[in-house]
Amino acid sequence: MGEFAYRIDHVLWLICFLLLIVSMVYKLDISSRIALTVWVIGNLVMDKAQPFVMDLATVYEDTGPSFWYITWSAVDVLCVWCIYKLHIVHDIPASKLTRYIMVCLLSLCALQFMRYADRMIFDTNLLSEMYKYTIVSINISVVPFAIFWFVQDIQTLRKGVVL
Repeated sequence: MGEFAYRIDHVLWLICFLLLIVSMVYKLDISSRIALTVWVIGNLVMDKAQPFVMDLATVYEDTGPSFWYITWSAVDVLCVWCIYKLHIVHDIPASKLTRYIMVCLLSLCALQFMRYADRMIFDTNLLSEMYKYTIVSINISVVPFAIFWFVQDIQTLRKGVVL
């Protein structure tokens, strides 16, 4: 599962990146573009930091796992904060895609904390499988929502040109 998830995550990240590029050309919904930009940048940061964080987590057996979960939670919270702050500063109402991405990021953060508690505090390891599959599922779920947003905005743009 790990190798498949890693491969599919790269493909999905690339799809989100391409949607973002095309949405800038078409000048689609700014709120969704902000959220998608933060999502893509956040995933890029996590992707590039993953080997470093994994090395630290495995070298320091006592504090390493804590560093692992705290790092990913911090990135998720920082992404939510960036999306929120950009919307507040520029007085932009949040789109459905923006709200969905923020819920996904907060869900990932909550999942990190639950897994940390399961593994480090309670030492039960009950959430191991759920952790693996849920993170991949959340990451995968953003792509169809982004594609739906893209198609919907393109149709709205074309209707506006015809009228």
